[in-house]
Amino acid sequence: MTNTPVAAGLPRYQDAVRRFRIEDEIARLHGDPASGISAYVECCGRYAGQDRLALRAISAGGDLREYTFDDLADISGRAGNLLKGLGVRPGDVVAGMLPRIPELVALILGAWRVGAVYQPLFTAFGPKAIEHRLSYSKAKLVVTNPANRAKLDEVVNRPRTATILGAGDTLPDGDIDFRAALAAASADCEPVMRKGSDLFMMMSTSGTTGHPKGVPVPLSALLAFGVYMRDAIGLRSDDVFWNIADPGWAYGLYYAITGPLQLGIATTFHEGAFNAKSTYDIIERLGVTSLAGSPTAYRLLMAEGAEAAARVKGKLRVVSSAGEPLNPEVIRWFDAHLAAPIHDHYGQTENRMMVNNHHGLVHAVRAGSAGFAMLGYRMVVLDEAGNELGPNQPGVLAVDIARSPLRWFDGYTRRRRRESPAATIAPATRWNMSRTARSPSSAGPTTSSPRPATASVPSTSKAR
Repeated sequence: MTNTPVAAGLPRYQDAVRRFRIEDEIARLHGDPASGISAYVECCGRYAGQDRLALRAISAGGDLREYTFDDLADISGRAGNLLKGLGVRPGDVVAGMLPRIPELVALILGAWRVGAVYQPLFTAFGPKAIEHRLSYSKAKLVVTNPANRAKLDEVVNRPRTATILGAGDTLPDGDIDFRAALAAASADCEPVMRKGSDLFMMMSTSGTTGHPKGVPVPLSALLAFGVYMRDAIGLRSDDVFWNIADPGWAYGLYYAITGPLQLGIATTFHEGAFNAKSTYDIIERLGVTSLAGSPTAYRLLMAEGAEAAARVKGKLRVVSSAGEPLNPEVIRWFDAHLAAPIHDHYGQTENRMMVNNHHGLVHAVRAGSAGFAMLGYRMVVLDEAGNELGPNQPGVLAVDIARSPLRWFDGYTRRRRRESPAATIAPATRWNMSRTARSPSSAGPTTSSPRPATASVPSTSKAR
């Protein structure tokens, strides 16, 4: 099943590849990676003073609160001053183990505002998983809530802790009352400018192939985040966007918080647990037009049946999928029962999205395919010796480092030392290895195992 979407005004993929210049992407930023840049400014400060919506936050009880970029500027300034008062300095790591609540955004933007590095801790982690991640990040502070606070008591060398209390909660001995401290702090906080090579996130791998490794994310990665949101998600200024991924992991932090705010477009939070009914409720209530998430979540929507989906049929303009292969059955179901095009995207915590079926660019879309290389990346398929393969040959999907100007990963962090990504970089460090795939042909998009074997001409986007 192959089709080429036709959308008025959208550029064709191959035209966009030919026109791509890294200088044009840098020019979209408010700052400059070479001379000074702040993730806070890029994701909030530049949009303050415009009465522009930034966040729709739905509590676990269903209450909706909306925040403008001015609101986020205020609370992030308070968070920044709180952090500075606790001795957090540029380059220090601040960790958050929180559900999707407004204070999470305040903490992240506040950390970036003072030049600090934000580390997400998934709320389902146990004490050992938390301890391992804090051991290599050397976080100066961890912010959590009462539901997760007890796990920190079992963490060896736990950093200073701030807790966000709810009604009736008691502050643990020695903790900082985050909300009280936030209210008492000044909102006037000058952003700290950093270089593009400086870090603003400390992520971790999932640990499926050994102990989780730290993934340092430099400010220059904002360039790739912006391209993904624009071209693959196809985010528009009139969209109501909701990425249901958890910000405790890369896809949620990169593209539910950083990416949309970077483009000046409001994001959506739902504090409650995921289920099909609440998802349909929120799509209908907010008028969501662009949805992002994983195939697992989408299969749960399918399991609820066509009748449950009927009330939002035709409301979603686009749906994006990442985290695991999207099977054709889901694509057909979304087309039949939601009247929504759902496109598969592929990436890694280390490199982020690299191969996509783009909503914002026109190209052939084949069910079961990962799509085409994102602008700024050249993707190839290699044999075991590291040689680039010809059409329709199975091998290992890899990034051509020299011809991928948006690629930013240059090594893992474990405890105190930065490690070379030797396990993922091929000889002569020309290739960054990714996963099993079938090599390019001129017929269609790239497919990586376990997806059906079809492939495409890789992007040859170059820095000029």
